[in-house]
Amino acid sequence: MILNKKGIVGFPLRLAVASLILAVFVPAAAGMIGDLEKDTSISAAKTEAERISDTVKRIYYSGTGSKGTVDVSLVSGSCLVLGGEGSDSYCITILFGDVSVGKIYMQRPSVMFIGDPLQITGSRTISFVCVNDGGKYGVTAQYD
Repeated sequence: MILNKKGIVGFPLRLAVASLILAVFVPAAAGMIGDLEKDTSISAAKTEAERISDTVKRIYYSGTGSKGTVDVSLVSGSCLVLGGEGSDSYCITILFGDVSVGKIYMQRPSVMFIGDPLQITGSRTISFVCVNDGGKYGVTAQYD
């Protein structure tokens, strides 16, 4: 291979420019991929929460004693919490890691989760029953 003086001088310069471009864009691309994976996981968890919400509303409308189940599948790092204290007893909280990324309130109708909050991770089957607990009308949730 024969190189002239221009080729010998130009090659290290080209290599330095290429290295600089990679140093700037690779971390940015890696961050975008991480954000995309997180957003996809959150979106999947919200879809599962909507499925639960639809089932709970159907059971609630069917009246006391009505039952149903939902198969839930969440990716690692995602968690759904059904119920809680105060206004949280009427919602499904969506967590990613330990951070709340959204809530779905059980409105129209206002359905209360009766009992302790249920945390859902991984793949589970959840059973729901419509109950009247001493004047509190709502739905209980537990693992099947």
